Amino acid sequence: MKTKLLDVLQCPRCAADLKVTPFEEDKNEIRRGKLTCTGATEHAFDIEDGIIRFATGFDHEAVKRELEYENSTYTGSDRLTDAKLIAQFPETLHELWPHTCYFGPDFKVLITHLDLKRDSWVLDIGTGPCWSSRLLAQTGANVVALDVNEANFYGLKTSDILFEAHNVYFDRILESMTHLPFRDASLDFITFNASFHHTPNHDETLRECHRVLKPGGKIAMVNEEFASLRHRLFAGAEATDGGSHHSIPYSDFEKAAKQYGFGLQYFVADHVRQKLLPGAVQLLETFPVLLKQMNSALIILSKPEAEKSLPKMETKTPVLQS
Repeated sequence: MKTKLLDVLQCPRCAADLKVTPFEEDKNEIRRGKLTCTGATEHAFDIEDGIIRFATGFDHEAVKRELEYENSTYTGSDRLTDAKLIAQFPETLHELWPHTCYFGPDFKVLITHLDLKRDSWVLDIGTGPCWSSRLLAQTGANVVALDVNEANFYGLKTSDILFEAHNVYFDRILESMTHLPFRDASLDFITFNASFHHTPNHDETLRECHRVLKPGGKIAMVNEEFASLRHRLFAGAEATDGGSHHSIPYSDFEKAAKQYGFGLQYFVADHVRQKLLPGAVQLLETFPVLLKQMNSALIILSKPEAEKSLPKMETKTPVLQS
């Protein structure tokens, strides 16, 4: 981590300021050290391989299930640990997983919908092997990658491969998307690429995103599993990868987004746009109810410039939405 990150961080347990004690540094960052908070109870968190290991939201069953799935299935081929191949994600994603061939182009178009500047703070949630964070960092913005997995090749430690291959840098945080360790109104943008549908609780995740975004800030997401009327009418068995992957009804997602005051915009995802005539694209984006019947959309949520009072969260244990 870089010390600049302390400008936007807070203790995930008590919301106090954090201070860092470096143990080992390289030319880019603090590679090993400790973060401690200034609260009445001094909470402490390790920094290992440059990654801040908060992990305060890891007691949820969905997080445990996702980690178990990823760590037990990322085996079987030397190409899964080929640093040269992984360094060129997303361009080489299709060589391992053909169905992800459009993830890169879709995310690159997502970036164009954000007004990223060199002083912007961007949080990339559920980054996995970090290639989306790499693309964001190449804009010059301050980028933070957040994921529940820190593994080499498919988790946050993949960042070291990307730093060397692309001469970029971004901070990394090990944490759940329901426990964002950032100060209120500290971030400009949040991105999700095929990751929001892994949330342990979509309502709680949106609430946290609203809290940490500045007024006027935006969330951008693409390649998510949202279920429309068509999907419900013609549903087979719900697709699942055995981890935390699950489908969220558009109606539930929109209800939660509007509850926290977000404005919503829908755009045709790039890989779909390339197959349609301009008139069809315009029709779908003019009438989102039609767009939502397709399998993917680029979605922008905007936090209003004026704050609004948020409803109180229920105290019961969050339940995985299905």
